Amino acid sequence: MATRYDLRRKPTLALRHRKASLLRRLRAPSNALRASFVERFGPCGRPNCACRQGRKHGPFYYLTQCVAAGHIVKFLLKTAAQQQAARGGITAYRQFQEALEELSQINTELLRRGEPLPSE
Repeated sequence: MATRYDLRRKPTLALRHRKASLLRRLRAPSNALRASFVERFGPCGRPNCACRQGRKHGPFYYLTQCVAAGHIVKFLLKTAAQQQAARGGITAYRQFQEALEELSQINTELLRRGEPLPSE
């Protein structure tokens, strides 16, 4: 669910300044990942292992991404560097999306007020 910004009470000039600020910093991050970071614990196949009594193996860290309806890419992140890169990429993507959502809501409010939206 997107954050809702209360823009109706802000002056048009303040909205235009915020829009300009967003446009200056709104560049897609090169490490952006639209994915999920998943931590899993699980049993192994050995019949006498302690994981059969509730102490599962793990944690194992996975990156999962839905690339199309019914098609999910999932792989194990084996190293701490991969795990950190995945977390950073997911955070960068979410911050970019939040800024884009705020820009969209500002443009909607400006249109509601009858202000022009120049295409840049």
